[in-house]
Amino acid sequence: MLIENNQLLQKTKLHGRKKTRSSGIENQRILRDIFPNYELKLEDVRVDFNKKDTIELEIGFGFGEHILYKASTNSHKSFIGAEPFLGGIISLCKKIDEKKLSNIKIYNGNAIDVIDNLEKNTLTAIYILFPDPWPKKRHHKRRLISRYNLDKFSNVLKKGGQLFIATDHEEYQYWILEVLLNRSDFRRTCSSCNDFKSKPYEYPKTKYEKKAIVAGRRPVYFNFEKN
Repeated sequence: MLIENNQLLQKTKLHGRKKTRSSGIENQRILRDIFPNYELKLEDVRVDFNKKDTIELEIGFGFGEHILYKASTNSHKSFIGAEPFLGGIISLCKKIDEKKLSNIKIYNGNAIDVIDNLEKNTLTAIYILFPDPWPKKRHHKRRLISRYNLDKFSNVLKKGGQLFIATDHEEYQYWILEVLLNRSDFRRTCSSCNDFKSKPYEYPKTKYEKKAIVAGRRPVYFNFEKN
């Protein structure tokens, strides 16, 4: 278990803040009483998910706006949300419990750990919304979208599986396109670059998406399909 005595434990190296700044009684109650109902443990990944037909993964779900919408409107699908920050987990757990959803599992940690425990050709979609762009050149090696991680995504995605990435960082946009367009295992599903300016489907704006728009940064939305 990655939470012990209401403290976050890390099994792999992650970059950035790991704990929520809020430590109120209600947050502690959610971690103690509600989160265990939806927690995904690494030892249970193969048992819980490798036999299901339609499984979608969101990497770094933030405060859970997108995955909550997807799970609420697709009750026949199963969803995994991976998030290392307790603030996001507390927020999503509260909303899941309010809606009484039973098709979401939450992994408190690095999503790559989950991917490494999935069998090949398991997922029908991977969502990565507004990942940290790590703008400084010396930090580019920390970027989630990399050739190394794309190999892992390709391995667990089924043929025809979707890889959806949103970002508001201009330089990161070009980085993402460069690494994906040079691969033979993914193809873009849009017909022109203008299609990147609009969402491939409608969903509620996330906190980070709203923040980008208010700041005058226009998000782009990449949708690629596994060949």
